[in-house]
Amino acid sequence: MGRDPKTSVLNKWNQMHEIPNIFVTDGACMTSNGWGNPSLTYMALTARACDYAVEEMKKGNI
Repeated sequence: MGRDPKTSVLNKWNQMHEIPNIFVTDGACMTSNGWGNPSLTYMALTARACDYAVEEMKKGNI
């Protein structure tokens, strides 16, 4: 995740820079494995991305 499409695939909302209607909220967005169970992290990333996606859909942006 990052701001620059040249150095990251996803933005801060886990949305692809190149294809705005794709959100990646599973372990694929992580660059490495954590030492603990990442389930809560994945749920938080998904909830955050969903909130953002709903707002953007209401605005007609995606």
